Amino acid sequence: MIRPLQSKDLKNFIYFCEKRDSDFHITKENKRFYLNNTIVAKQVFNDCLKNGEKCFIKKTNDQIVAIMLITGFKDHFDRKYLKLLVTSKDDCRDLFRYLPWANLKNLFIKSRKDNKNFVRYDERNNRYKPTYFARRVGFRIIAVRDSEILLKMEEFRRDYRNKK
Repeated sequence: MIRPLQSKDLKNFIYFCEKRDSDFHITKENKRFYLNNTIVAKQVFNDCLKNGEKCFIKKTNDQIVAIMLITGFKDHFDRKYLKLLVTSKDDCRDLFRYLPWANLKNLFIKSRKDNKNFVRYDERNNRYKPTYFARRVGFRIIAVRDSEILLKMEEFRRDYRNKK
């Protein structure tokens, strides 16, 4: 079940973040804060509840198995970044399916090139492409740097075949 983060989820949130060895971080004032640090995880949790940042969790058997954090901590820009911390590709797929219902516009993902949740390398065309689920929601690659890729989702739109 996917739902917004609630105050009763604090212990599960911190436990889930601590057990991950990943690049799951937020950027604030040009510094990276990794959520596997308990103090940072608690601060992010409180920011999500108090400041209106969006955080959605997927729970299975009363345990958090995936977190989707949508945050705008970036310094002087009004950019919302999507951060996913998942345990499996199925959880990633489920969170991507939830995105259109979150009513978001102009969402960004900054990802490493080797992150299989967002991008894949197309050897035939010799370039990076968004994964199937990222494309379905509307993410497009807008920049490729040394080890990172920037994806952007503009307003979610459905194209119907009613054109004559």
